Amino acid sequence: MVESATNMNKQTVIIPTAGIGSRTGEIGKNLNKSLLPYLDKPVLAHIIDQFPIDTKFFIPVGYRAEQVRDFCTLAYGDRDIEFIPISEWTGPHTGPGFTVKHLLPKIDGPFWYIPCDTYYNQDIVSQVRTENSYFVTKVNADISHEYTMFEVNNDRIVSMKFKESVDDSWLALTGVMYIHDWQQFKDKLYDHPSPEIIWTIPLGSRIETLDTWLDFGNLKIYTDAVQRSQKYNFTKPDEITYICNNRVAKWWKDSTVAQKKYIKSQTNPSVYPDHVGSSGQWIAYDYFDGTTLYEHNDPAVFEDLLQWLDQEVWVHQLQTDITQATDNFYKIKTLGRINKFLEKYPNLPSAKTIDGVAVREFSYYLNNIDWSLLTDTTLPGYMHGDLQFDNVIISDDNKFKVIDWRHEFADMVEIGDIYYDLAKLMGGFIINYSDIKNNNFTVTVDNGDVSLNVPGIEHSDIYIDRLKQFIINKGWSYTKVRTLIPIIFWNMSPLHTPPFDQLLWYLGIKLFEELGL
Repeated sequence: MVESATNMNKQTVIIPTAGIGSRTGEIGKNLNKSLLPYLDKPVLAHIIDQFPIDTKFFIPVGYRAEQVRDFCTLAYGDRDIEFIPISEWTGPHTGPGFTVKHLLPKIDGPFWYIPCDTYYNQDIVSQVRTENSYFVTKVNADISHEYTMFEVNNDRIVSMKFKESVDDSWLALTGVMYIHDWQQFKDKLYDHPSPEIIWTIPLGSRIETLDTWLDFGNLKIYTDAVQRSQKYNFTKPDEITYICNNRVAKWWKDSTVAQKKYIKSQTNPSVYPDHVGSSGQWIAYDYFDGTTLYEHNDPAVFEDLLQWLDQEVWVHQLQTDITQATDNFYKIKTLGRINKFLEKYPNLPSAKTIDGVAVREFSYYLNNIDWSLLTDTTLPGYMHGDLQFDNVIISDDNKFKVIDWRHEFADMVEIGDIYYDLAKLMGGFIINYSDIKNNNFTVTVDNGDVSLNVPGIEHSDIYIDRLKQFIINKGWSYTKVRTLIPIIFWNMSPLHTPPFDQLLWYLGIKLFEELGL
């Protein structure tokens, strides 16, 4: 990132991110509002991507500044971005005007001002402008008091009110502004005591309509937009995945996850996409051009995958004792996850049958798990940790890469139990996670009779049989793999939203019954 001022002969954009995002509620407590995810990208990335690659960006930072810096460094290291530290970002004297005053010496030409919680989907950059432009939209009169409102005649501002109720004939300022008369802007802002920026707007200025504008500073507007954009919410509250600028960037609430994932990737870098980097709560890597194996779905390729996994990913360390780690990971973690699920559903109906299969109470199966088989029969080595077809990418020339790897097995980063990978892989034939994301599943409970519509994968019988033969031919325990699959589903259940969490729970019970425990 460039840390010195440059002249403003090219496109210049100010994107303030210093505020605490008080209107974003709980979601803003852990994440800077400029990084709210929408359509696979943070809002900040949607803004950056609107502009040519040689654009100069000034990004004022304050609240959770390190998140913004780290994201931009990892995902937009090819852009000219200068971060401007803001001395304060809470209190009555703070606001957009207060923030922009911190970079007045750097403004020496026309520029864009775009709030970091603003989303729009239309080209406003390519048009050449020779005067100021202020971008507006219509809002309902009952929320007009939340915005700066313009009375307009012939696309010119004739009157302005700041956060006052007005009728439907007025238009709301979206916050997006193109300032051509930059010296006049500087003079007005410098002399005005208000922390706001609207007092720099001259009456008679030109307005343009921003029909696709969404105010993501408003929590309801943001959550409604996200819900409309998804068929099913498969996300987790403590992690987010973004895809932007030909990079995949992932954020975790727990910064140690990103650090451990990076360390793990450096132990066996050839199996992952290129240029893995990490900073703070983030990890990022190049987008690997290809398709997931769910999309590719070719049993002939599966033989090549197993060979590649066996030679490149599952690097064995058979002399390493991981008994304590497997006990912690399989038994202790499972018991904790089951308790979380039952706390979530203290009155969950017991199943008498699941898809016509007579079943018993979950506790019966839990009490009959052969924990010694799981902890004592091990395959120590390098492992992926979440190995299913959505996390395996194949390129056009049939090269494999794995993504979204697990950061640790128990407390071990660089080694784990390869049996877990085998079970995750087979479990991904029983549940097609790609179809889950498309909401192609149902759970019905009727007086103890449970019906599950579980999306499987085409050719699943072939995949399961070939993986079974691979395991047996290697002299490994197929029984352990089958036992781990329902345990994995039970472990996943408290981490997901309804009704997928219940599908995982009931499917685990059904699989234990079919296992013959």
